[in-house]
Amino acid sequence: MGLTEEPLWELQWHPGGGGRVRRAVLTRRGLRRAIAGLVAIGVLVLGMLGILPIGLRGVFARFTVDAAKKENRALKKDHEEALDSALGMAAVLRHRLLLARRLAWVTAPGEVLPAGPIAATPGTAAGEAEVLAWLEARLPQLDALTDRLSGAPAGLPCPLASLPTAPPVDMRQAVPVAPFGQHTSPFTGKSESHHGVTLAAPRGEPVVAPGAGKVAFAGAVRERRANEWTRFGTIVVVDHGGSVFTVYGHLGEATVKKGQAVTRGTRLGKVGMTGWTRVPALYYEVRWPRLGGHTPIDPALLCLALPLDDLDARVADPRAGLPADFADLSHLGVR
Repeated sequence: MGLTEEPLWELQWHPGGGGRVRRAVLTRRGLRRAIAGLVAIGVLVLGMLGILPIGLRGVFARFTVDAAKKENRALKKDHEEALDSALGMAAVLRHRLLLARRLAWVTAPGEVLPAGPIAATPGTAAGEAEVLAWLEARLPQLDALTDRLSGAPAGLPCPLASLPTAPPVDMRQAVPVAPFGQHTSPFTGKSESHHGVTLAAPRGEPVVAPGAGKVAFAGAVRERRANEWTRFGTIVVVDHGGSVFTVYGHLGEATVKKGQAVTRGTRLGKVGMTGWTRVPALYYEVRWPRLGGHTPIDPALLCLALPLDDLDARVADPRAGLPADFADLSHLGVR
């Protein structure tokens, strides 16, 4: 055999026909060579995996990176949802603060409005720091309005129950088509003063008293000297006390009579098309004790259901610069 070292183990195979005996011998040197070869092959395989685009480290790291990416996506989604929720809360808070400022004027019309103008809410692209800063800046305004509204109303010309604060018609059925102030008349094409608001609504829609009072006039105006009132067709006027009056025009019919006592919600008539109007509508006017008489003011100052763009400007000039020659209620026999 010529073996120079003692074998570790030997395997023999003897053919059944008496042929040549086959042998396989493993020596210590052969074992060392086999182990060295296996190690070399392992190193070669690991090296090849390391230089491939997705190596062994990538294979193991991929699971960790994918999990981290998935968690980051979930966190980003939660953050965006929280930010959207905060923006929604900011919009609701601003709307409530604006209504509270209007209510503060209603309960104390002779005093300066508290809180100051309410800043617009941050845009949809705002970050969390900007939204948080906006919310924190509203806290002093909220405190000021809370202090004003928690106190006893002062300086009201008539009792709270008589204040015309409710809408005269269901606002879900009404659309403001002519706001308070100067506007171009669709009939004359000229700029004219509009002492109330005109609300388009379905014909026959109930018109109700926005506050308690007594009917001062009900019917149509026929006198020439009261020509401006004839534009409003069938009219109802309610005296709420303290020189506070409300006027309702274009009524299809009046369901109350002069001298009748009404409470908030009492039906006064229904929407019609009498007078100067092209669609079924309600003309609604509020008169307030100013300048020694009952002067038209923007109904939105009292009726929170009506839109009002700039409260501070309106409070500074409730008449909105209307001329002094507004139609006097005395032409209707109202003193």
